Amino acid sequence: MEKTILTAVIVAAASFILQKTLNNFLYGCVILITRPFKKGDKVSIRQNGREIASGKVIRRGILHLRIKDYNRNVAIIPNSVMENCTIVNSDFKSGVNYINSVKIDYESDIEKTKQIIMDAILNHPLTQNTEDNTYIICKSENEGLVVEYNVRTPDTNTSFDVCSDIVQTVVTRIQNCEDIHLK
Repeated sequence: MEKTILTAVIVAAASFILQKTLNNFLYGCVILITRPFKKGDKVSIRQNGREIASGKVIRRGILHLRIKDYNRNVAIIPNSVMENCTIVNSDFKSGVNYINSVKIDYESDIEKTKQIIMDAILNHPLTQNTEDNTYIICKSENEGLVVEYNVRTPDTNTSFDVCSDIVQTVVTRIQNCEDIHLK
């Protein structure tokens, strides 16, 4: 009797593990066949209206996808997760307009934050931003404020590095500012 129960538990556990692996494999095959993106494309993966990852595709595999974000972190997303996601591939259009954001606490100086962002964007030599086509929007969230901004680049070949440079510049300047606190 104990042997039968132990066997049933082992079979159930193996089935569960194999099901996840099989789902990742099958959806990986779907991605390889449909090709919604390729290595080097800039993508945003969204689930239920929330972004779960965005950046440059560095590896598209049978079981998972690797995306390097604008802070140069690597997100590893199981392919089965993407079955219920929206994939926005920014490389399907000419020119690039990326939306980035920074989170600050409620006590931070919003105007100073906006000025730091605007300066970083307008002073980068590879952006196509002007004061007229740069948008900086502040939204309230539970933990604090999210300041979103757009970065325009002439093509997708330079956009990843430009966005990464701007994110690093903004974060560094905010960290050196006593009136602004990152979340």
